[in-house]
Amino acid sequence: MDPKSAETSLMRMMAGIMRQHHYNSHLMLKDQDVHPGQPPVLFELSRNDGLRQSELARRMRVKPATVTVMLNRMVKNGHVERRPDPQDQRVSRVYLTDKGRAAVDEVRAALHKSEDRVLEGITPEEKMLLRRLLIHMFDNVKKYEQIISRQTKEEPNDAENANPLD
Repeated sequence: MDPKSAETSLMRMMAGIMRQHHYNSHLMLKDQDVHPGQPPVLFELSRNDGLRQSELARRMRVKPATVTVMLNRMVKNGHVERRPDPQDQRVSRVYLTDKGRAAVDEVRAALHKSEDRVLEGITPEEKMLLRRLLIHMFDNVKKYEQIISRQTKEEPNDAENANPLD
């Protein structure tokens, strides 16, 4: 079988693993009112509480409208609240609530549990090798983004928090 065929490509396999990992995590978090797509919002706000919605969208690499829909649901569930910026009342900032901070811990625990299950039977040495390979791949993807950005005259996403280990 051709190693680059669509069914066996490494990227397709990794995407499948991540989809299943996210689905499993979603199942584990249903009772906490945390929905797919929300964990990255919770994590970003736990690192940088009080972001403007536009900044949150940029850091997450999604459209502002997507963040608005997500935040509306998270406000309704009590995970976040919007407050006007003290310097500019036209700007809305997003903050975690106590329930949101608790959800960050629950999500983190669920993701660690899921990761432990995914890596079950893999030796520490194999995990270390996998980590090195993934970091190398991440660096390659970022370099490729720079090349594409120059060719398309699109600004690269400098998301300072882009960390392959998050």
